[in-house]
Amino acid sequence: MVEFYKEKVSTYLFIIWLTSLACIILLIALLSQFTNHAVPLILGTKIIMFILILFVTGALFSFKALNISVNETQLIFGFGVFSKRIYLKNIEKIEIADYKFTNYWGYGIRFGFDGSIGYIPRAGRGIKIFVKDKRWPYFIISAKPDELKQMIEKHR
Repeated sequence: MVEFYKEKVSTYLFIIWLTSLACIILLIALLSQFTNHAVPLILGTKIIMFILILFVTGALFSFKALNISVNETQLIFGFGVFSKRIYLKNIEKIEIADYKFTNYWGYGIRFGFDGSIGYIPRAGRGIKIFVKDKRWPYFIISAKPDELKQMIEKHR
């Protein structure tokens, strides 16, 4: 399929650094168990720490950028494996909107107090997409929301 539009919106660098720092701290705490100065931890705690390291590392790689693409039939957006496909023919309405922290309370895939689902790598402007037969709209941050909106409307 031919892609008419492709965009990658990066997550804030400080979020990536904080996530990396959390992973490093957990890894150091877990690896310290194999030294003479180990903090005594029970096996269950070690297993939980290992699972947390895997989870935080997976989140770090999945949520480092929001990928958006429009092809002949679909709008595809998401973070890594957490992506969404919407057929262009099912889109009822598109609005350009600003991200409001008080609505989503954070970054990532968020449920907004306005009933929308936000795909938010950073603050800024984006598009709100209303889909046929769906109760909630999707809000996607974009570096070029006007261009994205035009591309979707042109091909739906």
